[in-house]
Formats: sequence, structure tokens, C-alpha cells
Amino acid sequence: MKIVLKHTGQMAFLAKADSNHWVPVDAGPVSGGGNGASAPIEMLVIAAGGCVSMDMAFIFGKSRKPFTRFEMEVEATRAETHPRRITSLHFHAQVEGPEMTPDMIEKALNLSLTKYCSVTLSLDRSVILRASYTCNGQPGVEWEVGRNAEIYQ
Repeated sequence: MKIVLKHTGQMAFLAKADSNHWVPVDAGPVSGGGNGASAPIEMLVIAAGGCVSMDMAFIFGKSRKPFTRFEMEVEATRAETHPRRITSLHFHAQVEGPEMTPDMIEKALNLSLTKYCSVTLSLDRSVILRASYTCNGQPGVEWEVGRNAEIYQ
């Protein structure tokens, strides 16, 4: 994969990857930007959430268990001091569907976070991954996701 970034002013850039879609990137005023687009660290969290969500939608489709509503919330915790790296990500899936079960959602989250999501699997192993879900309006469990050490060899 190769990306190109074109400077458009202050801390703003337009980025394009192999998919040939332009995406704006900017920083907030504290960092000298105009806050005209998502910051790079936000894009990382968006990418992680998008990757896990797409994996789960694919897994649900393969199991022929359609959902009627699916939302993913991702909460990132960052270090207090510079470089303010992400220290943990919490993925919360809210899924509704007549045939959805808590076990299906938990399994899909675990498969994505331990086997399929190239974004989260590319993060340093010091980043703690947590997951939880709500199935048909009923809150489920929350857990820390174990990392698959074989992937990092």
C-alpha cells in the first residue's frame, strides 16, 4: 500500500491511498491546524472501528443471521504525556436482529480482534483491547481481548 499526502494549508492535508479516494486530514488549533477534518489519531481509531465493524458484518452474513441495526462505538484512552499514544481501545457493538444472540456477537468481536482485523492486529501489543456488546437492547459482558502471539512472529 502506498499513500500520498498533499499539503493544503496550515496543518491540513488531503490523503489518497491505493483505493484512489481523497480524505482530508487536519489538526486542531492547539496543534496549529484549523480543525477542518479528523486528526490523524482520530483516523486511526476510525480505521480500527471500521475494520472490526466490517469483519463483524461479514461474519454475521456468513452465518445467515441478518441484523436490523448495527452500531459500533470505539473509545480510545490516550497517554497523558507526549506523544499521547493510544493505550487502550474499547469496542462496544450494539446489534439488533430477531436471530441475534449474545454468543454470536461475542464470537464475531473476538474473531475480528484476534484473527481478522488488520488494523487492530497492526497495533503494538501494549495497546489494551477491550470489547463489550448490547444484544437486542440487553447489555452483555465486557472483557479484555487476549492477543494472539502467533500473529506477531
